[in-house]
Amino acid sequence: MPLKVIVVGAGLGGLGAAIALNQAGHDVQVIEQSGFLNEVGAAIHIAPNASRILREWECDFQKLQASQCNRLQVWNSAGELLWTPIVTKELQTILDIHDDWLLTHRVDLHNALRETAAKEFNGRRVNILLSSRVQSVDAETGVVTLDEGTTFTGDLLIDADGIHSRTVRSVTGEESRKESTGQNCFRFLIPISKVHDTELAASLLEKTGLDGLHAFTASDRRLVFYPCRQGQLLNVMGIHPSGGDTSAKESSWLDASDVEHLFKTYKDFGPEIREMCRLAKFVKGRLALVGDAAHPTLPHQGQGGAQAFEDGAALGALFPSDTTSEQVSARLELYNEVRYERALTVMMMSKAPDERRAEMVDELRKYVPNAELPKDMFSFTWPSNPAQDAQGLLAATQANA
Repeated sequence: MPLKVIVVGAGLGGLGAAIALNQAGHDVQVIEQSGFLNEVGAAIHIAPNASRILREWECDFQKLQASQCNRLQVWNSAGELLWTPIVTKELQTILDIHDDWLLTHRVDLHNALRETAAKEFNGRRVNILLSSRVQSVDAETGVVTLDEGTTFTGDLLIDADGIHSRTVRSVTGEESRKESTGQNCFRFLIPISKVHDTELAASLLEKTGLDGLHAFTASDRRLVFYPCRQGQLLNVMGIHPSGGDTSAKESSWLDASDVEHLFKTYKDFGPEIREMCRLAKFVKGRLALVGDAAHPTLPHQGQGGAQAFEDGAALGALFPSDTTSEQVSARLELYNEVRYERALTVMMMSKAPDERRAEMVDELRKYVPNAELPKDMFSFTWPSNPAQDAQGLLAATQANA
């Protein structure tokens, strides 16, 4: 008998878990509070550890409208090239992997996942209930209650309602607390045609090209940009100190700022970079946590979405079609074993720029006592195969039973 799976949240992590568990042979109900009428967001990396999983899920890569990321380059704030840490083909050869490093719009990725979830797989497809807000989750009984009183009961619950999760307290036993990271982030999209129409900004693209990721760095702030939507849009992200305001506010794509604030923050950067900024428009029991609900990840390593997909892939491998309701709790312990150390390491390493990752090791060791500083995050993340790891752990556990 297939398990009845309830997924709270239909973002990237929730849809990924739903697809994986549906393809594993289970009946999946997704509950989402939004109506998907006005999706927002900027662009997102799909590193090889993520594109590998999407391909296994048979996601339509054409729908991603992605740009290939052929290299990562680091520039100083004056616009002078410092070094090229990654040439994609060279690292793929070293790591013996062939999966793509893609740059896509988050909405395009989400739409592709929704389409994948809607496909029938062995007679089943994911059912998504929109405009439905969850009031409470009972991790022990598997009961999910909506604000309007409707209840759902599942054998397995997946909490994927993001960084502001209302259900995470079902695991932790306490209300979530917000802590400032001391960093703020601007995110905006610029039409490439608009950049080319401005001579000074266009000169920047002539220097960098549109087939990679480029980071412009100063001592305490950086601007990162890369193309998406088949090279039609330029995604820009500016990470900078929050200054005197260290209160933890509601992080949201709907939080707004203005171009003057952006321009002031990067006033010491080179003229081409400042000109580009002027073009901006701001736009426990039966319950498992996935994605940002489990490991909220800052964008320094570009791994937030990838780690959510890794959660889903591990769950799909640990819950094959013959899993019984009585086995759920034990399988979730295996899920925690497969994902905890790796996801926490990526989360901590993403709290600071790459050159300051070593500062995060002491904090990481509070949760992963034997943690070591990864030599580099690309070699650490790109070869990851959580489904394979989960299958190996499950087989070993069953052999020792």
